[in-house]
Amino acid sequence: PSVRDRSSTEDSECPPHTHSKMAPRLFVVAVLALGLAAPAAEGSALRHQRRADKFWPFSGTSAFAASSPAAPAAPRRSIQEVKDSVTLSKAFGMKTQALCQTAPEDQVPRCRQLAGHRLFCALLRRHLDRYEGMEGLGAEQEKCSRVDIMENAVEATKDEKLEEEAKEA
Repeated sequence: PSVRDRSSTEDSECPPHTHSKMAPRLFVVAVLALGLAAPAAEGSALRHQRRADKFWPFSGTSAFAASSPAAPAAPRRSIQEVKDSVTLSKAFGMKTQALCQTAPEDQVPRCRQLAGHRLFCALLRRHLDRYEGMEGLGAEQEKCSRVDIMENAVEATKDEKLEEEAKEA
């Protein structure tokens, strides 16, 4: 026989005692594999069932709605909280700084304050639907109604200063 024939016959011929030792080992491995796989499959099925119980869009009564406690209503945000978070943002600060670049040095803080108010009013007008129902919305709209949108922040600052000086005189 050739080399090829010998290697294939040698591989297929195992001593008889090898099979008797391997059979119990294979049996133990198979039992362990099945024993571990069954709980894992059960756990997976349970997780899947829990997810299915939580949401089913086509049923009139949902198990999720029935089993979960009533969620507390989210606290109502006020327009002042929104205004504070918006006006204190970095982007908003950069915008007011850019708008007040030409303001005299002593009027820059007031200019930025007025520019911030104007920008927030513009935001409020553009996205009014987002703020519906918020506490203080009516008062903020009232303040914004008095803003002259044809005047920029630098001009508004100068006008305000002139009005103050006129009152003092």
